[in-house]
Amino acid sequence: MNSHSTSAEESRQARQPTRARRLGEVLAQPPTDDLTERTGALATALLEDAVRENASDIHLDPVAGGYEVRLRIDGALVETLLLPPEQGLHLLRLFKAHADLDPAFALRPQDGRAALPIAGGEVSVRVATGPGVRGEKLALRLLPHALTRPPLDQLGLNAVDYEALSRALHDVRGMILISGPTGSGKTTTLYALVRELARAGRSIVSIEDPVEYVLDGVTQIQVNMRQGLTYAEGVRGLLRLDPDVIMLGEMRDATSARAALDASDSGHVFLSTLHARDAAGTISVLRHFGLADHEIAATVDLLVAQRLVRRLCPACRRFEPPTPDEAKWLQLSASPVPDQTWHAAGCPECGGSGYRGRIGIFEIHRLREADADLILSHADEHTLRRHLRRLGALSLLGDHLQKVSDGITSIAEFQSVGGIGFFARDPASAKPQKRL
Repeated sequence: MNSHSTSAEESRQARQPTRARRLGEVLAQPPTDDLTERTGALATALLEDAVRENASDIHLDPVAGGYEVRLRIDGALVETLLLPPEQGLHLLRLFKAHADLDPAFALRPQDGRAALPIAGGEVSVRVATGPGVRGEKLALRLLPHALTRPPLDQLGLNAVDYEALSRALHDVRGMILISGPTGSGKTTTLYALVRELARAGRSIVSIEDPVEYVLDGVTQIQVNMRQGLTYAEGVRGLLRLDPDVIMLGEMRDATSARAALDASDSGHVFLSTLHARDAAGTISVLRHFGLADHEIAATVDLLVAQRLVRRLCPACRRFEPPTPDEAKWLQLSASPVPDQTWHAAGCPECGGSGYRGRIGIFEIHRLREADADLILSHADEHTLRRHLRRLGALSLLGDHLQKVSDGITSIAEFQSVGGIGFFARDPASAKPQKRL
């Protein structure tokens, strides 16, 4: 084994006590003759480690020496330990069996759900598998109870944004769309908005695929393609339930976009999520789904774009001069270069990562007449983005830099979730950014 691989193994072993302590303890116990009992103990220990570390996902990856166990903590995958091939395979098959997947079939992707026991209760997980050249990969998404989801005022919105968004929620009469890539916290924001609306005594119905979190006070319908319950059919059925607010879990394609338009045209408040880069990019996605400019201008009311970035560990964060790379990056974004900025360090409290927890960064825009005029003239995405910047609207970059200034996160974190790219401002036309 060369020095590099030795160092990597030592690093992995050093993380075991904090990241996979219970799993390591079970592995260290003398093996029993009851394979089912031992595999069950491994599964429970792994889930307890993941819950303790506040992990969102568990990955079980086939590698040359067995199965690598990794936890996604604060958005980053963290290596923990290596399971022997036989133990890893039995653990994978156990999770598949709990999710009612075919334990022996590994030639195509499968997905399902399961509620698994841990000390003091149970944890709901979404189970997904896929074939690979070294073997089958398993990914578990831990689904926290809906009651543990943060309310609107704890997502990362500052006081001005929170007030503006709350005010818009009770005034809007069209589409509210939340955009961002996978893992950007869209569903969390969606459910927070729904809870805010539910407090106003409104009738709220949803069509979702899948229904991952059961919400009190909301009538939720699960898409069932086998029974002919599509997004379009579900929305038509929802309209007969006399709703005030309709929620679509995710706008994925032209069919769901058209169903959303039908709901908005009926005069209801409509909420959904979709994959887009920012507020201006959301308009491009709707066009790609086949919606005409006049339909978009008439129905879309509020755009919320977001990302999740890691919070700096308050116990070890450092206030130091920016690195040359950070200074160059800020200059390219037409942002001032500070004398000092916050950096991650690493300590026992954060597991050496320099970060603890995550927070949202947001771009929020309420469409006005000038925006509708641009959409109707088929202005492209870049023109729409420049228009928002000229208005002084706070971009994702601007919100992130404010949180860097407040010591909440670091410049490096924004680079990790998309870098500068389309977030850059035009130095010639940039104005001081303001909130909605």
